[in-house]
Amino acid sequence: MATLTATPQQLINANGQIAAFGNSDNFIEPAFPGKVLNPYAFLVDISERAHTREMAITNVLATAGIGMWSYGVYSKKFHLCPVASSFLGMKGSSSFSLVVLMQKLLQWNQRHVLETAKSACSSQQEFETELHINTADGCYGRWLKITGKLYCSDGLAMKMMGTLTDITAAKQEELRKNDMMAFLNHELRTPLSTIKLYIQNTARVARIENNKLLEDKMLKADQQTVSMAQLINNFLTLSQVQDAKLTLQQSRFDLAELVEHVTADMMVLYPDRKFKLKVLKAAWITADYDKLMQVLVNYVNNAVKFSSVKSIITLTCEVAGNKAIISVQDKGRGIKPADQKLLFCRYSRIYHERAAGTKGYGLGLYLSREIVESHGGEVGVNSEYGKGSVFYFKLPL
Repeated sequence: MATLTATPQQLINANGQIAAFGNSDNFIEPAFPGKVLNPYAFLVDISERAHTREMAITNVLATAGIGMWSYGVYSKKFHLCPVASSFLGMKGSSSFSLVVLMQKLLQWNQRHVLETAKSACSSQQEFETELHINTADGCYGRWLKITGKLYCSDGLAMKMMGTLTDITAAKQEELRKNDMMAFLNHELRTPLSTIKLYIQNTARVARIENNKLLEDKMLKADQQTVSMAQLINNFLTLSQVQDAKLTLQQSRFDLAELVEHVTADMMVLYPDRKFKLKVLKAAWITADYDKLMQVLVNYVNNAVKFSSVKSIITLTCEVAGNKAIISVQDKGRGIKPADQKLLFCRYSRIYHERAAGTKGYGLGLYLSREIVESHGGEVGVNSEYGKGSVFYFKLPL
């Protein structure tokens, strides 16, 4: 700490600007010998103390394998501690521009990182995301978790600071699992389609021969193949979402026809259920037909699962302004308000669903949200406990 000492009159005579703060009566008597500036002119050099504190934090984090980084708003330079530098394939402490960092990232990752950081700066919130570093060794590259926050002084942005952690090992294991899941999903489709074909042919023969018992059993077996196909679709979509590679095969079609198609299929699949179709207006859209069908089938399967056999399930397609709204209404158990917030979260299964022993992994609604939001839409639910629910999704036309 450096403290400037002088008599009040010496300070006033030496600097007319200081005198503007007041006369010598404004100065205070220090607890140590000599005179100091008044509160307005009390100078304390804290830069060395702040630097020492920052270095101490950096050293502690380094022992845990965590690197520190900072970005000067005015210098437009990144500074990395030795640990963080090693993550990027550099040696020692390094300083470089934003362009150099972007060159280190794989191209698909660049825009996401920039948008995340900018959003955090505008809201002055902390951010956390992943960096995918392009390296010469290994097909997966290196993965880092980056956290950061913008720090301001007197309302002016000064610098961003945060941490870097190497998560390559965990990320590679996750990607290997996703690759295996995608492989199994693709390989399971062919035998499942063959099984379904044999079951349907057997059911057709049983109907011709008036063998009601065999026909009913084949219809139930067919329902199970549909459930398995839906499960495979969900896990395949999950692996795409986790890998940030959910692709959309877009085409122009009428959403009303998709709803009619799904309703017809559900009537065949669940002959003991009652379905009602309400198509108020054609809704032409450019989107992924199969992915949106997956969403609607997820909705209908949930409605079947959580409503009684005699109740009616209503599928609706309508247009409101510049949006198409697809909804599935059931007269089932309904959902408590506290549980409604969790419905579209990953692996979420609400209490009464688990208590009833209902099978499932809690993926259907989560993936439905991911699919709809990838189209620029939104999902939602209106429900009254004990009276039923309406699950819907909205898409821009």
